[in-house]
Amino acid sequence: MRADVTPTSFQQAVLRFRGHCNVLNAGGRGSGKSFSMMLDLLDHMREHGPDARPLVLREQWAGLQELQLELLDLCSAVSGSAQRNKAEGTITLPTGGVVTFSNVADENSYARHQGRSYTGLFADEVGNYPPQAFRFLQLVRSNLRVPSGRRVAIHWTANPHGRSHTVLLRQFISKAPPWHPFQDPSGDWWIWTTSTLEDNPHIDRAAYRRQLVAATGSDTALADAWIRGDWSVLGGVMFDLFDPAVHIIPHVRYPDMRLLCGGDWGTAAPSTCILLGRLRAPVGRLRYGSIIALDEVDTADPSDLSLGNGAPPQMFAEQIREMAARHGCQYPQVVMDDARGLQSETVIGLLRENGIHARKPSRKDRVGQWALIRQLLANAITGDGPGLYFTPRCPHLLETLPEAPRGTLRPEDTDPKWQRDHWLDGLAYGVRDLHTRQLTGGSVIGMY
Repeated sequence: MRADVTPTSFQQAVLRFRGHCNVLNAGGRGSGKSFSMMLDLLDHMREHGPDARPLVLREQWAGLQELQLELLDLCSAVSGSAQRNKAEGTITLPTGGVVTFSNVADENSYARHQGRSYTGLFADEVGNYPPQAFRFLQLVRSNLRVPSGRRVAIHWTANPHGRSHTVLLRQFISKAPPWHPFQDPSGDWWIWTTSTLEDNPHIDRAAYRRQLVAATGSDTALADAWIRGDWSVLGGVMFDLFDPAVHIIPHVRYPDMRLLCGGDWGTAAPSTCILLGRLRAPVGRLRYGSIIALDEVDTADPSDLSLGNGAPPQMFAEQIREMAARHGCQYPQVVMDDARGLQSETVIGLLRENGIHARKPSRKDRVGQWALIRQLLANAITGDGPGLYFTPRCPHLLETLPEAPRGTLRPEDTDPKWQRDHWLDGLAYGVRDLHTRQLTGGSVIGMY
């Protein structure tokens, strides 16, 4: 059982804002952010007494269980006793207040919270949430309800350069300097804090610094961000306009579309294929000509998206046909790069032999393709023209698009050292072809 619950100087500085602002604890790794969040949670339990019903979230169960055990120790140390219900994922204090632990990563996990009310939302490591999971985290705020005269508590922690780096940078980090309150569009007051591992006297800081440097290898910018909690170090992402609340839309059947697949071939690297649809009539807020990334398939190693599983073109073609069939398309068209094998066969030729109408892009222009994607993302926000949208059936595309870094020497292109660009390349080939044919009045092939 943990006996010492005395906050550090950094944690005391964070806790001064409790009851006044929502907190995004956004410092470096090992600085004591999670413990300050738990201390805030304990104070919330004291303030609300038997009415306290806070929700504690983390994307993955393993990290959530560790957090639950540590909070159980803290509750027992402060209140003398606390009861844990492992099956229900709750901790009950002697006051009658109940802490609920859960993960939110998709529609199914979010659905468990429908009809329930919470007095606070405490979320750990939100920077590691994929953008679609971050959107569900935001939706949980609709479950926050307290009696008149009380204040909902929101306290999140995040490290720089996680999968939601771009979202946090745009919605919080860029709004005000650290430790300066600001209002979000809904009128809520927020504060974001910064910290380094030097703020945590309870760890061997020199040893942990060595581990962070070793973990990041030659990526000194990432090591610097993790050690110093500096969000500006890696803020130069290519698609900083991406906003999950705007660009991720429900997966439904959109009528009257032209379907096209954009692909990128790889062997040691993954092969990817994105099914895209261009609207031939407006649908709600989606303008005519808008492009939707409907689905994806790939041959990526699940443990490392920069690596492929070595699947041959014939197997990749089968994946593409199955994906297209899910959307009512029997003869999928694919625009993708080409490669020649040991027997002089080409990937496009092999795909054609296996029922795929594959062809090379009419033009390769990475810089122009990124500029077009950025423009379509902007249009989706402003409504000034056709936009680019994504459904949740494109998880790897949604994971890699927000993190795509600009090149250091050529900022108009992605960093050549970044090895997770295969979904973006497939997206770019398809978007470029659909947009160009839209402007030139190309034929319509493949409809819902």
